[in-house]
Amino acid sequence: MVFNSFAFICAFLPLGLAGFTYLAGKTRSWALAWLLLLSLVFYGLWDWRALPLLLLSITVNYGLSRAIAGASGPRRRWLLIAAIVFDLGLLGFFKYANFFLSTLASATGLDLPVLAILLPIGISFFTFTQIAFVVDTYQHRANMPTLAHYLLFASYFPYIVAGPILHHGELLEQLTGKDSLRPRLNDLTSGLSLFVFGLAKKLLLADNLAAAFTPLFHQDNPQFLHAWLGMFAYTLQLYFDFSGYTDMAVGVSRMFGLQLPINFNSPYKAVNVSDFWQRWHISLSRFLRNYLYIPLGGNRCGQFNRYRNLLLTMLLGGLWHGANWTFVVWGGLHGLYLCIQHGWQNWVGRRWQGRSPIPPWLGRVITFVAVLVAWCFFRAPDTAAALSVLAGMAGANGLAAVSTIDGPAWALLAAAALVAFALPNSGELLLFTEKRYREHRPAPSLPMPPWAPTLRWGVTLGVLLALALLSLEKSADFIYAQF
Repeated sequence: MVFNSFAFICAFLPLGLAGFTYLAGKTRSWALAWLLLLSLVFYGLWDWRALPLLLLSITVNYGLSRAIAGASGPRRRWLLIAAIVFDLGLLGFFKYANFFLSTLASATGLDLPVLAILLPIGISFFTFTQIAFVVDTYQHRANMPTLAHYLLFASYFPYIVAGPILHHGELLEQLTGKDSLRPRLNDLTSGLSLFVFGLAKKLLLADNLAAAFTPLFHQDNPQFLHAWLGMFAYTLQLYFDFSGYTDMAVGVSRMFGLQLPINFNSPYKAVNVSDFWQRWHISLSRFLRNYLYIPLGGNRCGQFNRYRNLLLTMLLGGLWHGANWTFVVWGGLHGLYLCIQHGWQNWVGRRWQGRSPIPPWLGRVITFVAVLVAWCFFRAPDTAAALSVLAGMAGANGLAAVSTIDGPAWALLAAAALVAFALPNSGELLLFTEKRYREHRPAPSLPMPPWAPTLRWGVTLGVLLALALLSLEKSADFIYAQF
């Protein structure tokens, strides 16, 4: 099941909310049991064959976490290693087995078989969520919940398909608290509003951008204007597709009275690549920093090791996105960008006393162009296709006039650019109060009225919802659901 479907919007969500609200008025435990049932049904309706694997992963991680919490000495460390090996082994087999086999076959000339492996939806997200819990348990930074609470935490349906990657401190404390779970009116109105915003991002912007501009890539050697226009449209499409899902996930969870972390904060307004990664897929950036970059040594062991750790972290972060060398190159490019940025900042600190000669507006342009160039590899099916697009962007294939794009497509692109670059994001409009969001919240680029359940906002959201519902039948899958 997916958020952008009639089954979810017209049946699963209203029935789920009605049952949860009724049971929350009775006892907290029954309300949580209902949420757990909804989560397992939601995941099973995507593909029931993947449900046993999800339950196996949760059971093993919970058992090993309890064993770690009660162990001491070398046994504790070996249990941690066992848990991480299990998680990475599961992820490696289902997501990367055929990738490694094909790479080995290409390198050695061996005729290796392609395995018929079903990729469980969301395996990257629930695996990283549980690795963080196991590591924090080992480091005495997590309290051991009951099995029922942990089952719900790891399988919670709003996040399970495409994130955000949960941290136990963000959800388990809400599940194990003593306060009533009964949704408040403000939770329902703000959650529904955010869900509508996300649905509109996905159906009205992302999917229509894909339909209008993907044909520009239907040529072997795209020319200059085709390549730049196609990649600009894809850059916006990817953002609205992924942030749209996250808005819907956070909104649905808010309707149930539970808060998920903000995962996007206007990333294309970033002034440098570090700023970009503090705004794009914030939960993944946090995971990579806390559970990979810092354990590798972070910036504690000199500049050379710092750059090495940045490159390794981003290479592995790229590989996390998919079993293809294009994702490795994409991650490597971002690692290189970060190294260049930190090198530049060190030089500026010595030469210009920390005051960069590059104005913020130019920093935004440079950052956006660098990110757009890297997206070429993220989008392409192979490195040859990515290099062909880059050659077109460099002008190697000629200039070409763009005659295949009609007026409505240009208007759509302009509207998407306005939303991404100039308007406040959905979190700013709905005035979320989560600590992480306050830390990252920028000043709105254009003045907008603060959100409130008024007639004006009601009409606006009603129109967006109606337009989105009219587009449901032609909706495409979420891009990040494949990861």
